[in-house]
Amino acid sequence: MRISTMQQFNTGVNAMLDNQKATLNTQQQISTGRSILTPADDPIASTRILQLQQDISLREQFNDNVTAARNRQNLEESILTSITENVSKIRELTVNAGNGSMTQEDRTYISFEIEERLNALVDLMNTKDASNTYIFSGFKGETLPFPERAGGGVTFVGDEGERTLEVSSSTKVQTNDSGKKLFMDIHSDKNTFYTQDNARNNGTGYISNGFVSIQDEYDDFYPEDMVIRFNPEGYIAPPGPNYTVMTSSENRAIDGLDGQPFSTGTPLEIKGLNFKIAGEPEPGDSFFVQSSPKQALTDTVSGLIEGLRTLGDDPEQSAALDALLETSLENLDHAQSSISEVRSQIGGRLNTLDNMENLHADVDLVSQEILSKLQDIDFAEAVSRLSLETFLLEASQQSFTQINRLSLFNSL
Repeated sequence: MRISTMQQFNTGVNAMLDNQKATLNTQQQISTGRSILTPADDPIASTRILQLQQDISLREQFNDNVTAARNRQNLEESILTSITENVSKIRELTVNAGNGSMTQEDRTYISFEIEERLNALVDLMNTKDASNTYIFSGFKGETLPFPERAGGGVTFVGDEGERTLEVSSSTKVQTNDSGKKLFMDIHSDKNTFYTQDNARNNGTGYISNGFVSIQDEYDDFYPEDMVIRFNPEGYIAPPGPNYTVMTSSENRAIDGLDGQPFSTGTPLEIKGLNFKIAGEPEPGDSFFVQSSPKQALTDTVSGLIEGLRTLGDDPEQSAALDALLETSLENLDHAQSSISEVRSQIGGRLNTLDNMENLHADVDLVSQEILSKLQDIDFAEAVSRLSLETFLLEASQQSFTQINRLSLFNSL
């Protein structure tokens, strides 16, 4: 068979290129430490490698979520610990206020310290996390959850949303607790109430939190609600600021409470309840006194402060004070129980996060081992192969040079 010079040349060049390609491929494997450089090298292994890399990347995100959830839970636990300490101190001061040797002036001094503790409680309840989000405001993370009321205490303007983070493909962990559940919806052993200003009022009046001064009388009225409506000054004679107290269900005046003269800040005792309306209400303004089986932590403390400053030393008011102190202690205990329950739930969530983090670490270890077997190169084998391929490349280059020098004309 005849072999043309061009065919001989092309064959030699192609052989050198193949050897050069193999040498370059091995060199790239050694430099990258990977046995598979392109999917074409091993399509099945490449698919498996991609799946493993995606799984590892997903677990990295899950681990980031675990860290974020743990940080939020640790912050909430720290805040609840501080709140518990403040509630314990308020309870201690309440017990001291019940000392029979205390005068109203002494109790007023105690109320100032309790008020400082109340302010600390409100600050803690309005805590933000590292992302500048209020931790007790539910889904309304940018909204101050517990703004203070003019009459004392706070209102809750967040929501009851519970945020979660996905820490595995099948597990979500709650990362916050509702401030309403924690601090507002606290069970009370005795019938109680809360007060509220009408948002449509035009005047500057506001109603205090108040407290139950005669439990039996209020129990007879419970669960009826009251509406305190201010009338035009000409409604009474001589004309002047005045109000009418009505039942909410029937919208009728309670006996003896229609057209009562009003003096700002004067304690009102109605159906066993004691509260104040201060400021300057305008005719048509109204205030609500609503019955409830629950009492917010801040309302308990605000009512206690008001009672310590209002109730005197005569036998009747001393009896009312004793009842108020007893009820306040019970409600403080319920508040601590509510907080303790949530703290135990936080402990359970932290255990879940620890378990998920350990699980991710174990699975990652197995995945990394499989991934290493699929894509990592055996350096000893690759270096030996590179030496052989280099030798073959050099041999092909030398043989190509010698063969292409052969010519019939060199022998003539």
